[in-house]
Amino acid sequence: MLVERSFSITNPSGDSISGDVRFLDDPAKKAVIVVCHGFTAFKDWGPFPHFGREFARLGFVSVVFNFSHNGIAPGKKKFSEFEKFSRNTIGKELEDVRAVVDAVAEGRVAEESADVTSIGIVGHSRGGGIALLSASNDPRIRAAAGWSTVATFQRYTDHQQQLWEREGYLPVSLKASRTRLRFGLEVLRDLQANKDRYDIHAAVRRLRIPLLLVHGAEDVSVKLREPESLYDVSDKARTQLVVLEHVGHIYGAKHPFGETNPAIEHIIGLTARWFHSHLQE
Repeated sequence: MLVERSFSITNPSGDSISGDVRFLDDPAKKAVIVVCHGFTAFKDWGPFPHFGREFARLGFVSVVFNFSHNGIAPGKKKFSEFEKFSRNTIGKELEDVRAVVDAVAEGRVAEESADVTSIGIVGHSRGGGIALLSASNDPRIRAAAGWSTVATFQRYTDHQQQLWEREGYLPVSLKASRTRLRFGLEVLRDLQANKDRYDIHAAVRRLRIPLLLVHGAEDVSVKLREPESLYDVSDKARTQLVVLEHVGHIYGAKHPFGETNPAIEHIIGLTARWFHSHLQE
C-alpha cells in the first residue's frame, strides 16, 4: 500500500515549508529522493504529485515540497502570496533545501521507512540548479539529478536590470502574458552579492557524487547548451547526460495534470534506475 502524508517544517529563518512524503508500507528501509520544483511551479503543479507517487512505488521515500517563498500558501494550489514571491531569492531556496534534508536526516520525515544515509536530490529547471548547488555543499546528499536544468541564475539582460533598479521591481511574465508576480530588489541584490556562491558550473566541478542530467532536445526555455556546458565541466566518470529527442521543457505536461505520457514515464524510470544504482550500492 502507498502511504502519502503531508508535513510542515520550519527553516532556520522561521519560514514554513510544506511538503508531501510518500512510500510503500513495508518493512524495508528505502533511499530518499528529495524533489525540487522549478520556477513558478509548486509541489502540486502538473506531474509533481505523480513523480512523488511513482518514485514511491519504485521503492523510494519521495519528498516533494514547496519552497517557502514560491507564492503558494499552505494547502493552496494558486498564487496568492505575491509579496513573499517578490522576495524569493536563490539563498532562500538553498536554505529551504537544507531544512528539508535536515528533517530527513534527523528522522522527522518518514522515520519508519527512510534510510537517512541514502539521500538523493532531483530538481527541474531552476530547481535543478538549486539541487546541484545543494548537492555540492551537503555531504549527506549522495547522488543528484537535474531535469531541464539551468546552468546559471544570471538570466537577466542589462535592460531588465536597469528597469529593475529604476522601478524597484521586475515584472514576471509567463508565456508572454503579464502576471501579478514580480521580483523585488532583494532578489537582484542577492544575485549581485552571490555570483561566486551561486555559480552552478563551479558547483558541478566540486561534485564528487553521481550526477544525471536529462534534457529535451526541443527545450526552448532552457537551451540544450546549458546542460551540455555543465557536462563539459563535470567528472565524466560519475556523470551522464541524456538528451531526449522531440521533448520540450516540461515533457508535454500540463496543469492540471490529467494523464501521463511516454516522455514523463521514461524520465521517471531513467531517474529511478539512476538513484537505485547509486544510492543503494
